[in-house]
Amino acid sequence: MLNKNQNNDWLKSIEINITNHMQTQAERLLNPLGYHLSPEAKTRLRWLYILYYEQNSNVTKAANKIGLSRPWLSFIKSIFENSHRDPRRLEPQSRAPDNTSNRKRISEEIENKIIEIRDKYFGCWGKEKIAAHLWEKYKIKVHHNTVNKYLHIHKRIDPKISLKNTKAWEDKKQREMAKVIFKVKFRPPRQIKDYAPGGLIEKDMKYIAKLGQKDSCKTKDSHWCQHTMIDSFTRIRALELVGNQDSQTAVEAHQGAIKRFPFEIACENTDNGSENNGEFSRELQNNDIFHFYSNVGTPTDNPRVERSHLTDDLEFYNKGNIYKDFDKQKEALRKWEDICNCERPHQALSYLTPMKFYELWKENPSEAYRIKNKWQAYLKKQSIRLAGARKIKRKEQIEALMNFIDAKLNKKGDISKAKLQLINCQLCSVA
Repeated sequence: MLNKNQNNDWLKSIEINITNHMQTQAERLLNPLGYHLSPEAKTRLRWLYILYYEQNSNVTKAANKIGLSRPWLSFIKSIFENSHRDPRRLEPQSRAPDNTSNRKRISEEIENKIIEIRDKYFGCWGKEKIAAHLWEKYKIKVHHNTVNKYLHIHKRIDPKISLKNTKAWEDKKQREMAKVIFKVKFRPPRQIKDYAPGGLIEKDMKYIAKLGQKDSCKTKDSHWCQHTMIDSFTRIRALELVGNQDSQTAVEAHQGAIKRFPFEIACENTDNGSENNGEFSRELQNNDIFHFYSNVGTPTDNPRVERSHLTDDLEFYNKGNIYKDFDKQKEALRKWEDICNCERPHQALSYLTPMKFYELWKENPSEAYRIKNKWQAYLKKQSIRLAGARKIKRKEQIEALMNFIDAKLNKKGDISKAKLQLINCQLCSVA
């Protein structure tokens, strides 16, 4: 029995290899342009290969060898030859009927019941809920797509296109435009962050309260705007101070900042602020800079520029470097930029300055990448450690909360002690 099974497997493997070889030959001879074909069309192409190259165009012999009826193979041959041997015409046609007017329909009573349920629950129930409700309450079995069809017929569905379809339509229009638009509404991939100098620039805007201003409302009279651009690989920064927040001012700040980078810029990541749209976005397009947008309300998509703003606060602004005069503030900011790039050691760069690290990358790229990989390994180790600490803390908080619930509902233990335990594990605090 074992030998018989082995022989069957051996014969089957030979048959598969012969079929694969035949398919390769059919593709090479009958599909020279390499059109993408479905499995059904590839099978028909193999039949035609047997007909033309193994049976000398004899339909009867080829049909007997393949195991098909002669009329069917003749029909496939006529389609292929009448289309000037275009293999794409071998694709199977849809079997859907051209006319469905005689198809069985649901009764008028069920149709009215669908509309009644939809209106009864304020138009909030979708097709699945209505279909489930019909079966549960009335034992009427209707497919949810049928429900959806009659909701459309009776205009019970808002004709607005969903956000997903809207985005797909906009993407399709952009693909069909003659000019390529280098702009996508999602964060950049992680792989390009440490790829090369200029591979990704993170940009953000920071509000700077003027000297003596205590108004929390960020207006032109109370705040200046600091546009920050930082190269994700080398941490080289360019800082520009402007008087107001709009797209045109952002363009001017960007034009001044990129001149101070010692390399070209390929990609730039910004948030969804109004200053990063309109004219600013067109400025990036004109310079062939791929524009990424962070997710809304997600500063962690732009982590390095956000962290650099904390450094600005701790080491620059909080140390008294805020002035009443705009020009004086701008001059001080430019000096701070030089300190960050040329004097201040950076932990992520093995305590080299950004400019020193850039020089190292030009002279010895492998050493620069070794430093980056070492820092990334350290960050990964720290994230695992912090995640473990959070899990332990969360476990303690859950246990304290369960003790409080038992004390409150089941009178197990002292409720005052349970409340104190909640405070100790930092799940709640004292007012």
